[in-house]
Amino acid sequence: MDASRAELPPSKIVSALRGFNLLPAIVFLPTRRKCDEAASEVAFDKSQQADPQRQKQRQLIFDEFALEFPEVLDHKHAKVIVRAGVAAHHAGHIPSWKLLIERMMSAGLLNALFATSTVAAGVDFPARTVVIVNADTRGNDGWRPLTASELQQMTGRAGRRGRDNVGFAVLAPGQFQNPKRIAELLKAPPDPLESRFRATYTSLLNLLDAFGSFEQVREIAERSFAFRDSRLAAGNSKPDNRIWQPFDDKARVLAHFGYLDYGAEVVTESGKWLADLRIDRPLLVGEALRQGMFDELSISHMSGLMASVASDADRSYGEMRASRRMVDILADFEDIVVNVSNAEWKNGVEPVEEINYSAAAAAERWTAGMEWDELVDRTRAEEGDLVRLLSRTGEALRQLANLRESSPIAAATAFAASEAILRDPIR
Repeated sequence: MDASRAELPPSKIVSALRGFNLLPAIVFLPTRRKCDEAASEVAFDKSQQADPQRQKQRQLIFDEFALEFPEVLDHKHAKVIVRAGVAAHHAGHIPSWKLLIERMMSAGLLNALFATSTVAAGVDFPARTVVIVNADTRGNDGWRPLTASELQQMTGRAGRRGRDNVGFAVLAPGQFQNPKRIAELLKAPPDPLESRFRATYTSLLNLLDAFGSFEQVREIAERSFAFRDSRLAAGNSKPDNRIWQPFDDKARVLAHFGYLDYGAEVVTESGKWLADLRIDRPLLVGEALRQGMFDELSISHMSGLMASVASDADRSYGEMRASRRMVDILADFEDIVVNVSNAEWKNGVEPVEEINYSAAAAAERWTAGMEWDELVDRTRAEEGDLVRLLSRTGEALRQLANLRESSPIAAATAFAASEAILRDPIR
């Protein structure tokens, strides 16, 4: 293969696969935008073969599905999936749309699915063929080469159980294709396991409260895969302080704010309710609760504040502006962020990321009653990103709603806010 050749148009890829009886196929593309564009291009390519009977079946499934999930009626690819039997699948789509795609694919009614590499893990699409157009993928930190495990996940989608004796993996030519690299990855052993065990404020508080001493907590940490993994990497069997040190650093931060007594190795009363906050950046929320900040908020403002904490700090959720009152609340909250960050710096803990104003604006408007179509239109954000943001915010609010004894006013408002935010299509 000449890897330097220009990329094949999606319509030509689908036509070529059809000619060799290699449909249905999953075509892995590097970005969400390319997936959407590819589906549209194939759907409106007049050279594609039409199948009226399969199109009728797709329409029946679509109409039945829309009775339960009416939001799919307004999806930008509603006509595309019915007309041509092709679809785009990525994190930018709402969950109900992805569920519709999965139903049609399982029924054998889709010819091609254009997807990002994340679809390869955890979703079982019955496809005869997978097409790989890039030896690279795009992550949160930009472009990087595919790993062996990622490629194995992608090629593992090829072959329908009970229908295909073999599955096919096709490398399409393109500027960023590298057949030699792909061949090496296919023969490579799986990537080494990486522990996700991390020292967090809530895990430390819960472990210390349960086991009663730092020594016991350290023993628990040293039984973890992360400890064994780091010890093997160091080439010795001696205890690796890199596993314990983050716990100790966080313990000093918690002691600074009175959530535990460092010298006595005891969790305080405020630390016990903080341990129950299973949310992102609990220390920020805990300090806001202790200062009574949540007691003065409406349900929409509480949703906005929690969204600013629960969201990814570096992701944009659109162009909508928060209300003046919401901006004032976030400005006050910034004082808490600075205070917590200073304590973390002094104790060797990486400070918390900045809060997200665009997330706050989207959650504030949605909780206040804005319709979904208007929210999507005015924010200009991807629907799937908005769904994840609002779902995470709603779950965080439910965590606050459990603090009825320690913060009854805030808990009641949080419960009302969670009910308002977790409405269709947020499920």
